[in-house]
Amino acid sequence: MFEGVTADWPNGLHDALLRTLTIDYTSARATLALNIWVGDPSAATEADREAYRAVTLTISGLLWCIIESPTSQDEVPADGLWIDGGLLSDLKEKPSVPTVPADAIALWLYVREWNSFIYIAGREASAES
Repeated sequence: MFEGVTADWPNGLHDALLRTLTIDYTSARATLALNIWVGDPSAATEADREAYRAVTLTISGLLWCIIESPTSQDEVPADGLWIDGGLLSDLKEKPSVPTVPADAIALWLYVREWNSFIYIAGREASAES
């Protein structure tokens, strides 16, 4: 489900930039405007190594979204919050979050500037460039 959405993202959510996170409770949807890192670390030029692409990631059938309190008050960079992320099921140490049904997905996002996490669970994921 989520892996299919990110299949053409060579680095997944690693070193992505979160520009906005919108929660629409009436539509049960979370929308993340991201710049994902599509660079190739072994590329010849810095531009190719540090390439980013704008993507909108939508989590439909939103079950919950948990945003931990930032432990830092650093200014947000103009290009967005630096994140890393993936499937909650891939974490060795699971956070204390609500149970996720078998037919749903749960994501974790680590926000470097905040030194804290965002957790999102929903029924479907989709992305568009």
